[in-house]
Amino acid sequence: MRILAGEFTIAKWEEESFMEVNAPAKAHTADIVYDVSGDLNGKLSGRYVMIYQNDAQAQYCGALQFVGTIGEQQGSFFVQETGNFKDSVASTNWTIIAGSGQEDFATIKGTGHYAARDKTVEFKLEVEGI
Repeated sequence: MRILAGEFTIAKWEEESFMEVNAPAKAHTADIVYDVSGDLNGKLSGRYVMIYQNDAQAQYCGALQFVGTIGEQQGSFFVQETGNFKDSVASTNWTIIAGSGQEDFATIKGTGHYAARDKTVEFKLEVEGI
């Protein structure tokens, strides 16, 4: 098991409603791109589905693709993301989707997490297979 750490910042966040629901609830999607640095260098991009109970609380899931490098290795892999937003913090768990890796990441697997409080988010990822 190898522990990787780094941070990401939002490069793109385009959010919109995908279903009419009664206020204060909301049903939204967001197309996102994150700039990633640290042990991983590259881009994470994908889509979230978010269900807001109100403006201060939500649950979400997403599928994101990392494209970039880990040290001298390069390639891509997909991450499934689940989490909740409460008390101004987005608490999130990542699972690398087994078999989704390309190039040097063909056999990567693992899990990670982060708690987003600011525009720069620190994460940890435990991986095998690279």
